[in-house]
Amino acid sequence: MMQCVAAGHQIVALANLRPATDKDELDSYMYQTVGHQAIDLYAEAMDLPLYRRTIEGASLEIGREYCKNEGDEVEDLYHLLKLVKEKQAVEAVSVGAILSDYQRVRVENVCKRLSLQPLAYLWHRNQEVLLREMISSQIHALIIKVAAFGLDPDKHLGKTLGEMEMYLTQLSKKYGVHVCGEGGEYETFTLDCPLFKKKIVIDSMEAVVHSADAFAPVGYLRFLNMHVEDKGEQNNSLDSIVPADACPCLNYIQSITENAEEVSTIEESRELTTSNAHFKDLWDCGRLCPCSGRTKLGYQWICGISGFSIHCEGASVEDQTRKAFLLLQDKLEEQGLQLTNVVLVHLYVRSMADFSAVNSVYQAYFNVNPPSRVCVEAPLSDGELLQIDCLLHHWEAPEDNNAFYQKQAMHVQSLSHWAPANIGPYSQSVKVGETVFCAGQIGLVPCTMKLVKGGAQIEASLSVGHVEKVLDAMSSGLTLNHVLLAHCYVTSKMAVSLVRKLWESRLKDQCGEDEVYGEEDQKSGPLVVSVIPRLPRDAAVEFHIIAVTDDPRHRKSFYITKDVAPGIIECEVVEASSSSSATISLSLSLPLSPCATIQEETVQSLVCTFQESLEKLDSNTSPLCFRAFYKHGRSDAAQLVAGKSHPSLTLFPNILFFVQTYTNIFLIFSSIFIPMNTHLKAEMIKS
Repeated sequence: MMQCVAAGHQIVALANLRPATDKDELDSYMYQTVGHQAIDLYAEAMDLPLYRRTIEGASLEIGREYCKNEGDEVEDLYHLLKLVKEKQAVEAVSVGAILSDYQRVRVENVCKRLSLQPLAYLWHRNQEVLLREMISSQIHALIIKVAAFGLDPDKHLGKTLGEMEMYLTQLSKKYGVHVCGEGGEYETFTLDCPLFKKKIVIDSMEAVVHSADAFAPVGYLRFLNMHVEDKGEQNNSLDSIVPADACPCLNYIQSITENAEEVSTIEESRELTTSNAHFKDLWDCGRLCPCSGRTKLGYQWICGISGFSIHCEGASVEDQTRKAFLLLQDKLEEQGLQLTNVVLVHLYVRSMADFSAVNSVYQAYFNVNPPSRVCVEAPLSDGELLQIDCLLHHWEAPEDNNAFYQKQAMHVQSLSHWAPANIGPYSQSVKVGETVFCAGQIGLVPCTMKLVKGGAQIEASLSVGHVEKVLDAMSSGLTLNHVLLAHCYVTSKMAVSLVRKLWESRLKDQCGEDEVYGEEDQKSGPLVVSVIPRLPRDAAVEFHIIAVTDDPRHRKSFYITKDVAPGIIECEVVEASSSSSATISLSLSLPLSPCATIQEETVQSLVCTFQESLEKLDSNTSPLCFRAFYKHGRSDAAQLVAGKSHPSLTLFPNILFFVQTYTNIFLIFSSIFIPMNTHLKAEMIKS
């Protein structure tokens, strides 16, 4: 609650769920009930209304996700908060979860149903730092329950956090105990803090042994008599206890700002001509083969889905979005799939001004665990307001193996100091097997959800920081070293070099922090940088990555370069150590001279280079799809990608995306092989 006030929120009411009067402790997955006898004193101590409800439900829906179940204890929370909202017109709920996805998911479920904003400012904070912060902020809290190896009811019940800090830190280092008790190791009761106008005094209490286990006995305190009393002349100012520089978000931004280099602020024109005839030809070509084949591990792309029709010219973006989803659902039904099989969406909009309107329709088609998503503005053909590409997964595996390829989504909706909550109906990341598909990250300040100030370099640094946090939260120990394909979208070519430099620096820093993977041993996938017209929130940079939970030390990697008249072909290949996924990045650079054009020999060299790269990969690997990026306005590049001007180059026309790109890079193909990923720039999957 102190973090909420420090963030500018006003606490207007308290709410508590209590056990039946004849019980102290419930077998609850959600709620702390020990110490409930003194909860009424919080209302007096804080001079706030308190709403209470007896817990009637039980822990029924205990899976990773939660769906409404009237017999579940989560519904008690729903009815309690519904009452508070009706009485106090509250807008948000403070959540104390640090690591528990179980609690966060359920509170967010309730808040979504009640149109309340969850605030989780402790989410994924470093627990040792957080414990020290609590103590230094003059929070006087007693340990009233212990349930972990190393904690003894006879010795540790009734101790303050200040008295226990050093011992808890020792237990954490020896046995992995969470120093803030996030694993249920202990529970506390706060007697005083800067938010209290009066302090709580416990006059008498007794210790109760709940379980006399020889290794991890469980015991708690039962309060018998207690009262509140004035705090005298004590300074209750929150500003004096929680300084302005205590915000983790602002501290991090300050640190990256100090290290940022000065970057030119010259603004480029973002206007791209979209009326050229070859644009329409290209996108029509992309629709000739909208579906890739399905791999043995169940991956498949459906691409080029659009709601535009020449028979419905002038349709609104909402209407086109609905039409696009109807077409997508038809395609899915043809393949025996559903929207729940979608794990990643590439959403292209003609105008980023339509972002909110698209989301208003989009969210109706995805409820629990929506897919990850990256959204950029692109020069679509005339009349076309959006286009959707979807990566699907459906694998009918033996029951004993099915769990490994089960989709796991991280869909954090709470405001926190961790990483941005969703600004759209998508998950921060989706994990299938060992592959993690992250959503695009822009430089939003997590606690305010506003774009960070300072330009492209600060935005890029903050975006990469968000990626790192999402990876670690999705799978502990997952770092930038595990990235198989990194894609960065920028709105100015001036940002290309600084983004590349930043990425290389962060990879180097990660190698220095990691005791397992040395710089010479690990190989992160290629970074693809593309210049596009506009990003959500008018951001300058957006990072989108695919990572694999493999061993980066044992990855295969190759680099091929060829001089071809009149340019250079560069090809980078990275294969996961498990041989499940790979990335091929193939680019063609031409001189800036407008006379430089693609020759037949150049095309043949591109084909040969790509074939060489495939031969270096696992023999069971085959391309799943290609993403092509080429310099805006080059009709010969458009024709090449469309496969019209050079029949010798046969591409998968699954994802065809045109953007203006760096000054001297004429053409990039990115090809996905999942399990193998590519960049002609191309992405790939084992079939």
